[in-house]
Amino acid sequence: MSYACPELWIHLSLFFTACVKHCFLPDSFMDVVITPLIKNKGGNLTDINNYRAIALSNVDTKILERLLLSKTKESVSEGDKYQFGFKAGHSTSMCTGVVKKVINYYIDKGSHVFACFVDLTKAFDRVNYWKLFNQLLRDGVDVYLVKLLAYWYVNQEVSVSWLSTRSESFHVGNGTKQGGVLSPCLFTPYLSQLIT
Repeated sequence: MSYACPELWIHLSLFFTACVKHCFLPDSFMDVVITPLIKNKGGNLTDINNYRAIALSNVDTKILERLLLSKTKESVSEGDKYQFGFKAGHSTSMCTGVVKKVINYYIDKGSHVFACFVDLTKAFDRVNYWKLFNQLLRDGVDVYLVKLLAYWYVNQEVSVSWLSTRSESFHVGNGTKQGGVLSPCLFTPYLSQLIT
C-alpha cells in the first residue's frame, strides 16, 4: 500500500465511508484464516493448548481495523486506566512489580495479605459479541461503528490453514481475532466492568 498512488486512498476512503454508513462489508472481509502457532516448541506438539490461533487478514481489512481503532480509542472507559496487558507502552510485568511491592509492604508491617487472581486463559476466544457491543455503546462508541463491527463479527467465516492445507470454512459465535489490529482495543472495554 505504501507504493500505491494517492488516488487509491480517495477510493478507499469512499469505500470505507459507505461501509460504515450502510453497516455492511463485502464477503472478502468476512473470510478469516487462522494459522496455529506453537507456543512452546519443546512442549507436547499434540496438545491443543500448546498452540495459539493467529488470525490472518488481508491488507484492506487491516486498514479498516486501523481506522476503527482510532475511533474506538476515543472513548476510553474508566477501567482502561487499570488495564496493563494488550496496551501500548504497558506490560503485565509493571503490574506484577506493583503487586509485589504492596504485598511486601503489608508483610513487613506484620499484616496478612489476601489476593484474588483471575485466569484469563484464552480470553480473546471467549469474548461474547453482544456483551462487547453493548459495552462499546455504553462507552460512547458511535452506533454506526458498533453496528458495522456487529455485522462483521457475526458474519465472519473462519478456516484453519495448516502447512499447505486449508480447512472448510466454519462459523464462529464468539471471540475476537487474536492477531487482529483491533482485538486488544475491543478486549479492554469488554473487561472494563470486571476491572472497575
